[in-house]
This record gives sequence, C-alpha cells and structure tokens, in this order.
Amino acid sequence: MGKTYTSTIEVACFKEHTCTCCGAVYSYNLQRTVKGTAATADKATANAQKAAALALEREVDLEPCPTCGLLQPDMIGQRRVGRHKTVFWVALICFAAIVILRAAYLIQADIAIWAAVAACAAAAVALWLTDTADPNRNPEANRQTAEGRVASGAVSHTPGKLAPGAQELARVPRSLVHKMTLAMLAVAVVMAAAPEVVRLARHWPLNSDCYPPVVGPGDQSRIYMTDKIDSIKGYWRGHPSVSLHEEGTTASTAKAIPLQATTNQNDWGQEISAKSSEKHSSSTPWVAVTMPDDPALGGKTMACDVVLGVECPEVTGSSSFQTVASKMNRNLTLQLASTPGAGGSYNDWWWEGTVGGMAVLLVCALVLVGTSRALQRRARPTRLLSPTPRPVAAV
Repeated sequence: MGKTYTSTIEVACFKEHTCTCCGAVYSYNLQRTVKGTAATADKATANAQKAAALALEREVDLEPCPTCGLLQPDMIGQRRVGRHKTVFWVALICFAAIVILRAAYLIQADIAIWAAVAACAAAAVALWLTDTADPNRNPEANRQTAEGRVASGAVSHTPGKLAPGAQELARVPRSLVHKMTLAMLAVAVVMAAAPEVVRLARHWPLNSDCYPPVVGPGDQSRIYMTDKIDSIKGYWRGHPSVSLHEEGTTASTAKAIPLQATTNQNDWGQEISAKSSEKHSSSTPWVAVTMPDDPALGGKTMACDVVLGVECPEVTGSSSFQTVASKMNRNLTLQLASTPGAGGSYNDWWWEGTVGGMAVLLVCALVLVGTSRALQRRARPTRLLSPTPRPVAAV
C-alpha cells in the first residue's frame, strides 16, 4: 500500500459583505484550516490549496451588520445547511441500523417500531428547531455585538442607511412547500408509530417469542429455539414438527392441531471449504410456523409444542468433519389476535408506516437543505480581500 500525504493549510482573508437590509458594507477576518490528501506531497498541497480557495469563496462567519444588526441570509443558510445535513446522515445511519436489525430478527418488530419513532421524533425536533430558529429576532442585541467587534478592530464598517421596513428584507421567507415540509415532520413521526397504534387500537396481543410478535389465524411466524448449535460456517438443516392445542391441556389429552412448519435447509455435501474463523460458528435454529386459517381460533390462548430435529456439520479434525444430529424441544404459549391475518397486517404496517415514515423524514431533511441553500442565494455577493494561505505540514 502506497504512502498517503496530507497537507494542512491555514488560510485567512478579509471577507466583505453588503447588507441586504441597509446596504452597509462591512468585512471581518475569515480564518480556516483545511487539509488535502494525495499520493505525493506536491499533489496534497495542491489539493489543500483548492480546498482553501473553495472554503474562502463559499464559507462565512456569523457576523451581524453593525448598522442594522441583522445576520445575512448566507450566514443563516450556511449554518442551517450544515445542521440539516448532520441530522440527515445521523438519521440515515440510525434508520438503516433499525431496518437491518429488524430484518435479521435481532430485535422484535415492536421494539424496532418504537426505536424508529424515537429516532424520527429526535430528528424531527432537531430539524424543526434548526429551521425555525431566528438569529435575527433581536436585531438591537446583534447590533450592539457588532459595534463591539468594530470597536475592537475585528470588523471594519462603512455605515448604510436603514429605511423603514427594510428589516423585512433579511427575514427568512417560507414558501408553501417549505411550510408543508415542516408539517410533514410530524406526519413522519405518526407514520413511524402506525403499526403500534393500529395494534393497540385493535387490541392485538404481543408474543415475545414470535417474529413478528403479532400472530392471528392464517399468519406465519418464526419461532427460535432456546438452544444454540456450533457448526462449520453456521450450516444446519432441520426437520420440524409443530402442534397446537388449547392452553391448560396437553397434546395427549386434547386434540392437537398439526401446523405447517418449515426451517433452514443448508446442504453442505461431502466437502466444506472454510476459514479457521468459520469452523466454529454459533447459530440459533428456528422454525417458521403457519397458523390454521380458522377464525374460531381468533382471540384464544393456545399452547404450541415445537420439536426440531437438527443436523449440522462439526469439526472432527484439522481437515475433517462429521454430520451430527440432535433434537430440540420448545413449549410456548401463544395469544392469538382476534383478527385473521393480523400478523401480516402488522408487518405491512411496518413497511408502509414505519419504514415509510423514516423515508418521509429523510426526504424532509433534504428539502430543508434545499431551502437553506436557497436562503444562502438571497444574500448579496461577497468579496475576498487579501487572502493569505499558509501551508502548515505535508506528511
């Protein structure tokens, strides 16, 4: 692997603004530290210089106008863009993690839903507070701060003329799309909670041992066994037998209802190619069961007996293995929902409501990034005075 060089440049210049409100011209010392990386030191320095030039051209500091006290639209917009983008990426990572954990059966659907609701609510609040915060709500306080900066020599200033009503020019405008986007933040949170809202409204019980946890007549659900297996590359196959009978009875004293069941069916043949780290992989066998499509079972509490014959390859030497057979049993209680297909509906609400709500929130974040960029463009053009880039290091 070749060496990578990093060049760090400290750059400073005076950046000049013309106030959109009063027309005052003022400038301040803009300082940035940027880095550039490349395969050679010269190229890294060139990349750092390009990044420095771009930073000086596009970036601004929060410096209010000394005449009217208003921050310029590009100053407000830049801060909002940065914060909205941060919320977008953090939310995207959280949402992706929730969906992956849910799809991999690592967390229950109801836990995933409430985690998504919490993430959506946090992101919505952050976006709302960022977008509705008005740094120009107290122009007089801003003006006094700016006067202090002028007195200290940090800001130079050519006064402008503040006309009646001119301050409205610097106010943050909101189009209909912008207002609808802010409203959709709340809608996204409600959508994320939709599966649990529907479940609670219809009094569907949860079964913590089933994935998904809502089970009604005609539904399919996955049940994990309590024992684990150790096998090469996590391979295993099974032969399930599952029956259902009313709680308080046994399969021998009551008429057991056999259930359709399927499970994993790995085929490893006579040879397995595996790394040393794959020779002892832990797995938890599972059975996917389909409930009878009988409305009479709706709302009942049933006992479920699961018997699973498991075969898996285990290491017997440095380069050999044998197929080992074992039997697992699990007995659990299921509270069936009163509505046939409730589990399927609950799962549909997850994809259409919860995942849809997360997607809506991400779209809202992107729209708000766009509106903030549009706000930046409302500012008058800036000028750079005396740029002074200084390379610090190339390593």
